[in-house]
Amino acid sequence: MTDAAAIMEASLIAAAESDIDIRQIVFERFFAAFPKTRPSFYNLEAASGRMINETLEAMIGLADEAPWVTTTVVNFVDLHRNYAEIPFEQYAGFVDMSLDALAIAAGDTWSAAAQQAWELAAERLKTLISANI
Repeated sequence: MTDAAAIMEASLIAAAESDIDIRQIVFERFFAAFPKTRPSFYNLEAASGRMINETLEAMIGLADEAPWVTTTVVNFVDLHRNYAEIPFEQYAGFVDMSLDALAIAAGDTWSAAAQQAWELAAERLKTLISANI
């Protein structure tokens, strides 16, 4: 595991131990920014956790140079085409909102190193998404 991935994993564990449900934070912000998307979430309870988990998992995978990440991201972008033509701004917003919510949940354990590692991985994920839209 790379140093960045280890730092990210530690902050993810700290966030999980906080008992803050980041799904609420992410989706309140997401629907506020993109209100027209709300009707496309037929089962928000099921989709919200999966979407956030996949997003955070992909970022840790990118930080760890995991070979599966590119195929996984290509697949989830492709699967989202079944719902609508989703503009890059929505994907990027979701990635950023997930990162912001994670930082809130991690609280005082969120370090400058964690912020830097997650931001770099988020930018890499957004670039990968953009290339596959």
